[in-house]
Amino acid sequence: MTTDSLTTRITALSPTPPTLDPDWSEATLAGILADDRAAARTAAVRRRRARRRTAIGLGLALSAVGTTTAVALDGPIEVVSGAIMDFARQPNTTGNGLGELHEPELVAQFDTDHGVFAFWVATSSSGKVCYAMSDGVWDGTGTPTKQELEYGCGGAIWVSDDLPPQELTAPEQLGGYFTDSEPLVYGISPWPAATQVRVQAAGVDRLLEVRADSHGYGAALPEAAGVPRVTLTFLDAHGRVLGTQVKVAPVG
Repeated sequence: MTTDSLTTRITALSPTPPTLDPDWSEATLAGILADDRAAARTAAVRRRRARRRTAIGLGLALSAVGTTTAVALDGPIEVVSGAIMDFARQPNTTGNGLGELHEPELVAQFDTDHGVFAFWVATSSSGKVCYAMSDGVWDGTGTPTKQELEYGCGGAIWVSDDLPPQELTAPEQLGGYFTDSEPLVYGISPWPAATQVRVQAAGVDRLLEVRADSHGYGAALPEAAGVPRVTLTFLDAHGRVLGTQVKVAPVG
């Protein structure tokens, strides 16, 4: 039997492939593409929101790699410490030259319309300022996983649309007022004696507690929809004004 005859017989014995409904095929392909685009948009929004809310990530520092010391604590602090130290061990990152990591402190944790917002900050023996954030990914109970955190050290931070980025050198530079998914404010008081901060704008008048450990504060501000900026007034335990700041929401 020739090769051609054998091929002909095999072909004849093969089952006839089913004919696909062109409408079904087109609808299925469109659904797959739509799901891919939706997933890409969700990931892009999350990355964009993280960049705005941490105001980090405009460049990579190339200093020498240093040694780190683990913080032996249970709960979120341990996970945050581990994530930051793992980041610092990677080559060519803003965490290089970290030195000994000091214990991370919770700046703020509060509910938003898409989940829990939580932010931690830590400094190091070499002067690095590091952070970790979970924005609607961790549910706020138990211990977050590393995958539920955005984290980093140092780098350049956004100050305003009219000013060039600044190098992150102090915890007080972190935070601000943000309206990219819903209005919220958080940060660290530059006045250690502050016990409260009053947040004011058109239709907004909130009094927030300032944490005694990290000097952090924060809250969702649904009443601030459409408000481009807020004024923060920091008060001591006797209600005396320590200072004020104006926070402008990033554009774009």
